[in-house]
Amino acid sequence: MKRLATGAFISLILCSCADFIEYPLEEEHVELLAPTDGLVTTDTALPVWRGPHEDAKYYRLQLVRPDFEQAEQLIADSVVLANKLTLELEAGDYTWRVRPENDGSVGLFKEERTLRIHKDEEQ
Repeated sequence: MKRLATGAFISLILCSCADFIEYPLEEEHVELLAPTDGLVTTDTALPVWRGPHEDAKYYRLQLVRPDFEQAEQLIADSVVLANKLTLELEAGDYTWRVRPENDGSVGLFKEERTLRIHKDEEQ
């Protein structure tokens, strides 16, 4: 009986450990789905989509003007859960990126995408 109880206890611990394990994301990234790189549009409401990552709990979205090397303005540096969200932006040049995160580690900003929003009369 004691062996059975010990075996059951060990099985319970091993099974429930998967709920607490945070897998490392240091070499991981997410795929950026939309908008495409180099998009030029007059639409100021822009849907941003990213692919999922099985080990991420959330994702960090960063958006700057005009790019990360010469950032003049940080528009967003936010943790998001949804893989699609709509950003309301003014006319200008932007660069955005996303990385996976969990409570134990963060992934890579592997890809950056640029976009340009024109005012209607600028076309």
